[in-house]
Amino acid sequence: MRFSIKIKSFLIAAALMIPVSSLSAFAEEENNFTYTIINNEATIIGYTGEPVYLEIPETVEGCPVTQIRDNAFFSCTSLRQISLPSSIKKIGHHTFYACNSLESIVLPAQLEEIGMGAFNGCNSLSAINIPASLEVLPESCFRSCSSLTEVVLPGRIMEIGDFCFSGCSALSYVSLPESTRKIGAGAFYSCGTLESLYIPPSVETIKYEAVGYENTGSDSLVQSDFVIMGKSGSAAEDYADDNGLEFSKASEALQSPVSSSAKLRKVPMWILLLLSCGGTGFFALSCVIAVKQHRYEKKKSLESD
Repeated sequence: MRFSIKIKSFLIAAALMIPVSSLSAFAEEENNFTYTIINNEATIIGYTGEPVYLEIPETVEGCPVTQIRDNAFFSCTSLRQISLPSSIKKIGHHTFYACNSLESIVLPAQLEEIGMGAFNGCNSLSAINIPASLEVLPESCFRSCSSLTEVVLPGRIMEIGDFCFSGCSALSYVSLPESTRKIGAGAFYSCGTLESLYIPPSVETIKYEAVGYENTGSDSLVQSDFVIMGKSGSAAEDYADDNGLEFSKASEALQSPVSSSAKLRKVPMWILLLLSCGGTGFFALSCVIAVKQHRYEKKKSLESD
């Protein structure tokens, strides 16, 4: 079978981020992206320079950009924000590994695959949206994202890979969908701020030290007062018993879906200011609002029981 391959570079303007309160114009710099075109589909494979804000185009030479190659932005410490087009279907392994200045990214709604360790070490990343199109979160995907505070997984996620959220030390809230079947080894290991986790009865496999363990530097210890919530007779109860963790029988209200007609609480002024930053800020912020609304509805459901 014959197919065409092109390897080229293109220049794209990148705006340096400035505070919301600043009235100065954006400074611009040019960054050189490298890409391939195979069978009329473009893949970003690298870059040169020290980008701060980047926007990857939806098409190159009339071909849709469908992938970001493995290691494309590996250890790009200058990168703070990146905008991905809706055409992206795959993000390779370790694509944003150790991008420790990366603050926000909105994953495309039609993303089909994300590679292992894709965001490992992004310790400035404080919020992430997980597209409903994904079924698997791979090994070490968000490992050591120490600024990540809340995670709501969509309804098609079936597997959370080994060490997926390990070392997310600020993570205080996690919502798992009823589609979840497997929680990998150390998936939520050393997430010291997380005090409890509801594990739905759909989960069949929970591997060793998946949740409720902390790293002392030389050993692993069970987190004191950590609570596993779930249904009686489930894998969640078995895991709690096997690991000496407290188990609490949970009501289905804990995982009740967010009502689309629910009214949001009053939006603070800082949100309105952030919205003025443009599209990327808006989409990242919408993820935060959705999580907060979900927690609000959960609290209301529990109060009504």
